[in-house]
Amino acid sequence: MATSYAENAQAREWDRRYDDWGRPKAPQVEDFHDYEAAALQRTQHQKLMAAQELIDRKARATQIAAALVAYGEFWGLK
Repeated sequence: MATSYAENAQAREWDRRYDDWGRPKAPQVEDFHDYEAAALQRTQHQKLMAAQELIDRKARATQIAAALVAYGEFWGLK
């Protein structure tokens, strides 16, 4: 909590000094977060992860089926 108070106090002091010099503080582009772009990126990432998970599940099913066939052949169950 003390850190956030110190950061706020420093920011207020910086704003006060900058305004005292007669120059308004203009907002910078990097000061703002693009929530729509972040949400779109999260959605695309989730779609990719879902597709990859489906591929992985199919691969695991194939591996399990192959292991069961090999197990059956080893013990003469086929």
